[in-house]
Amino acid sequence: MAYDLLIKNGRVVDGTGELGFIADVAVQDGKIVGVGKYAGAAAKRTIDAAGRVVAPGFIDHHTHYDPQAVWDPLCSSSVQNGHTMVIVGQCGQVIAPTRPGDGAWYLEFFADAEAIPLSTIKAGVDVTWESVGEYLDALGKKRGINVGTLVGHSGIRRYVMGEASSERAEATPEELATMQRLVREAMQAGALGFSTAPARRRDPAGCATDAERSALAGVLAELGTGLIQVSGGGLGGTKASHMLARLLSAGTGRPAIYNLLSQSIENPEEHKEHLQWLADAFKSGARAYGSCTSCVQGPIFDLRLGLDVPQDEDLTNPNGIFHGMPTWDDVMSRPYRERMAAFRDPETRKALSAEAVEGTVAQAAPMTDRRGQARGYFNRRWDLVQVYLATKKQHQALQGKSVEHIAKEQGKSTIDAFLDLSVDEELHTLFQIVERGTDPKAQKEILGSNYTVIGTSDGGARPHAHDRDDYSTTLLGHWVREEQVMSLEEAVHRLTGKTALMHDLPDRGFIAPGMVADITIFDPETIANKPRELVHDLPDGGARVKAVPTGIDHVIVNGVGLLENGEHTGAFPGQVIRGPLYQGA
Repeated sequence: MAYDLLIKNGRVVDGTGELGFIADVAVQDGKIVGVGKYAGAAAKRTIDAAGRVVAPGFIDHHTHYDPQAVWDPLCSSSVQNGHTMVIVGQCGQVIAPTRPGDGAWYLEFFADAEAIPLSTIKAGVDVTWESVGEYLDALGKKRGINVGTLVGHSGIRRYVMGEASSERAEATPEELATMQRLVREAMQAGALGFSTAPARRRDPAGCATDAERSALAGVLAELGTGLIQVSGGGLGGTKASHMLARLLSAGTGRPAIYNLLSQSIENPEEHKEHLQWLADAFKSGARAYGSCTSCVQGPIFDLRLGLDVPQDEDLTNPNGIFHGMPTWDDVMSRPYRERMAAFRDPETRKALSAEAVEGTVAQAAPMTDRRGQARGYFNRRWDLVQVYLATKKQHQALQGKSVEHIAKEQGKSTIDAFLDLSVDEELHTLFQIVERGTDPKAQKEILGSNYTVIGTSDGGARPHAHDRDDYSTTLLGHWVREEQVMSLEEAVHRLTGKTALMHDLPDRGFIAPGMVADITIFDPETIANKPRELVHDLPDGGARVKAVPTGIDHVIVNGVGLLENGEHTGAFPGQVIRGPLYQGA
């Protein structure tokens, strides 16, 4: 017989965590039918994978692609980084189920929650569905990458309670019973689990009581399947998310994932306490996993804040990184042309430097996020303020370098290096204040812990920044090859098999006979991130950050090549992935 696809001579890293081995992989009718040596075997297509790793396709378990998956069958940011499947519906934030006539609220809610321009979502999404099952049907019309979904608490609550969902904590017994029914129906339609948010988060899920969260998660206990996901962002911080995940997992017997475990530069030992929470939870019988990421973390900003960027559309709002510094507050409140002129003025620069660099003038108020919530004070660590995205080609080599480093290279003061670049790029330059995720020892403990799940790309959120969608490439290139914080086999297991099993996907996440042929082929010696670039390919012509890595040769979905050397083949082999309760149409 002639196989549909034969991948020869590759180093098979099968997703189990076991040592890799040299073998061929045979594919027929979208499934792996054999792993061995196929000398002389015929195939419709053969890929020579000598010198390459043949791994299961990566599974991106936390994405917020809910609207983007409707207009973008590839979910481009993830597939370019080796993923063959994405899961949507996290943090309780969903666009289904949607009561007829209420679609605008869901789109506005999602746009605000995930910093996506509302014009983009409205241009790309026509809400034609009501139930979660109908939403999945809409996603299945044209798919490049595989997509599965969780059912979200905020969406369920809004569907049942309307405006009261964001105002009233106690649902009536009738309302709660209806919400439970909707969760049950969503799971039977193929949802992979239930997502919620901790108390006092500013959305319908955050308004609810823990008793309601437990009652809805309890449907998964009744059904015996499904994962629970808990968002961050509550007023109780990460510990509140952990405690809720622990409560729900203990009460249901189901696994739970929550956001976010990371290593802090300001408090370098805090992750150890967090890992101890996880160990204690597992000892008590609860499977509460902390989500973590291989990417550095910290606020991303530019000096257009207050103009026309998603962080804030108010022309004169001075909130931002330098909020509470008098000269900065004054300059950032000005219209664009006046602001540019001020940034060029030498005397103004001296005043700005005194406040933000030398610190001779105190910051009177903390910096704020895009919703106006306090983030703490700017620490004036310009060695940690990096160029995240330079928009002009001649400046792209500066990406990843700190402003302090650039100043020394160019023989300039810190403020001149910072503002010269910003002004030359008309204030479009993105900077990141790196707060977390830099220390190899800490990352080895976090990424390698049995109690953590690697991911949380938020790939569909913050298109103007896209700060974590390359976590798989960063893990394999930087942390595995360069820093050696874990073996290649363990890293692949964490990107594939572990995630598949947690989501009750028994036929994905592994290279073995009978498994679906979702396969990523990459060069372990060259896989790495390339400089980010700004592209204008959103439905309304809006901008997003694009990061296409080197070293990923093939992304194969359901046995069909989807990407080759970073380019789409034109095929659309993806499927909507439904959970084990789905019985089919």
